[in-house]
Amino acid sequence: MVKRKQLSEAQPSPPVEENCKSLIKKLASCKQTIRDRSLRTLLRTWLPEQASVPDEDMKKLWQGIFYCMWHADKSLYQSELIDRLAAALHSLPLPLSVHYFTVFLFTMRREWSRIDRLRLDKFYLLIRRFLHGLLALMDGSSWDLELTRRLMGILFDGTFLAGDKFQGNGVNYHVASVFVEEVREFLPLRKEVLELVFGPFVMVLGIVSDKVLVGKIKSNLFDELLKMGRRLLDVKKGGDEGVAEDDDVVVLGSIGLSMEFGKRFYEMGSSPDCHQGNRKVIFALHKEFLQLEKDMLSSGVEVSITEASRDEEVPELVPMTVETEAGVPETNKIVANGSSSKKKKKSSLKKCSKSKKDSDKKDADVVVNHGEKDESVDETMISDLREEFEKIASEMGPVRDEVASVCEEAEPVPVAQKNKKRKRENKGVVEQGATVNRDAAETSLPGPSSEKSSKRVRFAMKNNLVWKPHCPLPPQDLRLPPSATPRGSALKKGIPAGPVRESPSRKTKKKVKPNKRKGVKTIKK
Repeated sequence: MVKRKQLSEAQPSPPVEENCKSLIKKLASCKQTIRDRSLRTLLRTWLPEQASVPDEDMKKLWQGIFYCMWHADKSLYQSELIDRLAAALHSLPLPLSVHYFTVFLFTMRREWSRIDRLRLDKFYLLIRRFLHGLLALMDGSSWDLELTRRLMGILFDGTFLAGDKFQGNGVNYHVASVFVEEVREFLPLRKEVLELVFGPFVMVLGIVSDKVLVGKIKSNLFDELLKMGRRLLDVKKGGDEGVAEDDDVVVLGSIGLSMEFGKRFYEMGSSPDCHQGNRKVIFALHKEFLQLEKDMLSSGVEVSITEASRDEEVPELVPMTVETEAGVPETNKIVANGSSSKKKKKSSLKKCSKSKKDSDKKDADVVVNHGEKDESVDETMISDLREEFEKIASEMGPVRDEVASVCEEAEPVPVAQKNKKRKRENKGVVEQGATVNRDAAETSLPGPSSEKSSKRVRFAMKNNLVWKPHCPLPPQDLRLPPSATPRGSALKKGIPAGPVRESPSRKTKKKVKPNKRKGVKTIKK
């Protein structure tokens, strides 16, 4: 017994790669019992025990999970399986959970073109539950600003701003369609968090080139905020009766009225990074949000974002390490779709989060109440402009007189007199009975002067013939082409009115040359 125990303790444990490969094969099995057993082993024992998983191994694991989801039938079983997969975001350590979600987005985009229409619904539900799990992860940390910025950056880099060449636009469309519905459960939030959650969508709307995605974001996000903002404004004007504080009109309407989207859209549309095809949509949204804000100011209604009370403690953030291609770990760096996100995208996301801070630094004496100028500033500006105009008018006075004198000396002949003169000349030509030829026609045509014009017009018979049926009509058994009647300038060429008859083709006569020698006539060809 002692020897057996020593032998069992001496045996080395199998390497991580072999366990990973065996799990992947079992996850893609056709038998449901094998898939369930391997998934239970993966989520409960193997994955939580790993301090970190290489990026390639995580992609292989998600390939097996994808086919595990592919083989799942019956809606109840699919829903339970999706809940188990999404619950791993909360059971795993934070760095591993973030890596797990990042590779999930990468796998969905890579495999999206292979999903048939019969399996789309369960993968739509999978994306929705994982999005909800990501938002719940932020909510569990009491919406810490640094963690929220980091996780929202992963979401946007893995979907809307993905730099891969996969045909996974359906993932982006679905995330844009269900985002408001999933984040509604966690609202209301403080304004700093809302800027990190909703602010980047303005930037995405400006820089993406997919028109379908632009329409999805506009209709499912910003149009919804506009609609709720108008309803909330009407409710506030009517006396705020019969509307609860947690109603969609109050929660979403306060976001649409208080986030200053009109200013954000104007800055995005004026930016050189904005896609040219999206400027029309962006400036249209700017106009609508600006009008909504002006209506709120004119009505005297004050709308503020109500903050929800959070009693949970903020957990201590653990720096996430990711191995680079050279094997050197990097801290506080998150890899989306297997590669580091671009600096330009990160800087643009930071600009959206800092837009509020920059707006507070502007001079309040120049612009007041969302674009309405101060009356005292307007009066001083108008008086200065009047003085400038008077100086310019005094300087331009003699120049205007000189120009007027020159114009008086060289008065052009009125157009009406020229037309009358040409008509008299044409009438005189007709009275003299001159023959109508090309030169006479050119002199009779109106031109810039009474001299002969050098322009010559070519005459085309096909443009001056009108095709009409025979009159009377021929019998039905006899089919003849319609006759052509000349019109316009064809009559001037001497063609008589009536049907045009084609003259028979002339046959050339053969010349007969007598043969002088033999007296025999030869035919010259």
